[in-house]
Amino acid sequence: MSEQALLAKDGGYIGVQYARFALIDRVTGKPIVDGIPGADENGIYKVSTKIDGGVTQAQLSGLAPSVTRIWGNNAVSDISIGKSQPSVAFTTNFLNHKVLAAILGRESDGKGGYDLEGKVVDLAMEIVSSTVAGGAVHFGFFDGYMTQGDLALQTNNENQSRVNDALTFSPIANDDEKIGKIYYDSETGFDQAALDQSIFGVVPKA
Repeated sequence: MSEQALLAKDGGYIGVQYARFALIDRVTGKPIVDGIPGADENGIYKVSTKIDGGVTQAQLSGLAPSVTRIWGNNAVSDISIGKSQPSVAFTTNFLNHKVLAAILGRESDGKGGYDLEGKVVDLAMEIVSSTVAGGAVHFGFFDGYMTQGDLALQTNNENQSRVNDALTFSPIANDDEKIGKIYYDSETGFDQAALDQSIFGVVPKA
């Protein structure tokens, strides 16, 4: 079987197309269909421009594993490669407050009120960027916890003072000691349904 020919400029990362996430059932590993308001039939919510103002940032840090030099005889005799500890600084312009409450585990009192400090909920997440050639790059995380950052509310003047929804997603590993996958849709054989099954645990339709 011959390999797929290399495509020109099929690399790099340009912008953020969108992000998706789903609440995951801790026992079954499957998405909770009614977990996030506005999610699709599989329980996956896509951050949209119309409702949420779109994603402004998804900064992936801590992807590099820890490196420890092992010394002996006054020289580096080996190198110990540890585990990466990634996190995602995730920002949207104005994520819908019901969606925000769901992914932060804030419970509603049914009267417009939500717990300020939420409970831990399991969340799978996908962030999509583009290559220089225009193909999509999908960063998928199987499970993790979302937390909210500080809010610095300030007075308006001649201009509005806006504060974006700044969140931090901290991935955790599965039983195979893996935190996620990266997909390129320019690859032969790329399949969105397979991605949804792998990242979000969506059960394939018969």
